[in-house]
Amino acid sequence: MKYSQEVEQWGIFELELNASEIVGNPFRDVWVQATFKIGDEYKRVNGFYDGESVWRIRFMPEQIGDHHFQVTSNMDAFNGLTGDFVSIVPTLGIHGPVRVAGTHFNYADGTPFFVMGTTAYAWTYRPEKIRKQTLDSFSENGFNKIRMLLFPKYYRGMVNDVNVDYDPPVFPFAGQPNEFDFQTLIPEYFRNYEERVKELMKLGIEADVILFHPYDNWGIDSQMQQADDLLYVNYMISRLAAYRNVWWSLANEFDISSTPEGMFCARTDRKDWDIIGATIKANDPHGHPISVHNLPMRYIYPDRDWLSHVSIQHPDTYTLIAELKNQYKKPIVNDEYQYEGNIKDEWGNSDGATTLFRHWLSAMAGGYASHGEVFKINGNAKDLFWSYGGTLIGESAPKLKFMKEILESCPYQEMERDWANSDSHHYFALKKGIDEYLFFCRYDLPGKGFWFGSYDGSRPEYEVTVYDAWNCIEKETLTVKEMESNHLLPIKAWTVYRLKRKI
Repeated sequence: MKYSQEVEQWGIFELELNASEIVGNPFRDVWVQATFKIGDEYKRVNGFYDGESVWRIRFMPEQIGDHHFQVTSNMDAFNGLTGDFVSIVPTLGIHGPVRVAGTHFNYADGTPFFVMGTTAYAWTYRPEKIRKQTLDSFSENGFNKIRMLLFPKYYRGMVNDVNVDYDPPVFPFAGQPNEFDFQTLIPEYFRNYEERVKELMKLGIEADVILFHPYDNWGIDSQMQQADDLLYVNYMISRLAAYRNVWWSLANEFDISSTPEGMFCARTDRKDWDIIGATIKANDPHGHPISVHNLPMRYIYPDRDWLSHVSIQHPDTYTLIAELKNQYKKPIVNDEYQYEGNIKDEWGNSDGATTLFRHWLSAMAGGYASHGEVFKINGNAKDLFWSYGGTLIGESAPKLKFMKEILESCPYQEMERDWANSDSHHYFALKKGIDEYLFFCRYDLPGKGFWFGSYDGSRPEYEVTVYDAWNCIEKETLTVKEMESNHLLPIKAWTVYRLKRKI
């Protein structure tokens, strides 16, 4: 079969296959895959059942040019089908999927990617009006990675201050809560999630897809067995991997578990995370990032070949990130450093200043972070942005957008911690040799300035841009020489200095 449509590089080629007869369980008993060839490169992609009589095979062309494919299947109607399509230059502004680049991230075309994440766990199945508000909040505040659960979420706060108990319109598996058939998936549920991923992709936002989590009132997390886990994970790979904006997170708080008596405990064996991680790495033809997320008081997942980056939860966003970056030699993302909000639970009552400070610290440690917001409005304990979505109202979100703009104007990936200009409390610094510096001040420290330059007697000049990180303004531009910093670059709260050596 010849396909006349042209598919952009990093777009989606989709092959729809129809069968007149279905035998057995189409999710478990039927397999279909295609091998795609361009030049001397081959990639094998598994298809998936999408309900009624339809199977789909999705592929993201990563090169420009003519592609040939051949289908193999245990269904005679599909086996042996061949075809061609062409991949063309992508639309301006599309840079491809995000890849790990040392301890940082790049898009596939080499463009640096600075993670500025936020959290909306269950926004995917909220009413359309709320979803629109959520997408607007993501875009308006410059967030480019969204942590979002694939399964529905149930949660009651530790002090009963939060009540997330909304059912999805349809469940992911056949049957009833606590009696699901995990070998029979409901395509409608996954189509809805997929539409949310597609909406984010159109906005240039990464979807951090969280595959498992323990916050469950429907017997999903507690009753799925390993065979169910792997059937579901492979289905999600086949369904979502062709979207360039997908990241895989194995779990939210993978180490939450319970004793046989039902008591809360923390341990690492709730599921076989290594098998799940290795399955994704082996079967995702497009190599999307993979991580797994922890409880703040227990285990950070050990290094593995399948682990592309380290996702942590902890309020220490400076020292811990620096330690882990040195230990893992991979990107570190503090995906939950506690949320800005007004609930009673300590994980959701940070003020805006604390939230902004913690996020700045993650960057000054050479890492990344994800924001979140948990405000009860008029006593509403259910519709909290961190889970429900809606409209962000906190102080920190617009200030984080300004922070991101500053950091993206720097050669951030080429900068390292400048210990000579960091006291790990009042002020922090990054540098690229002696050519560029970034100084961040959190508190006033009268009489103290910064040290920069070669100190070989040449006294180089620097152009300095001065920012007010709290009020989100660029204040002034200065020219300073080495040794003049104590007078001209004072350490004042919420001040950021960006220095570039004049040639």
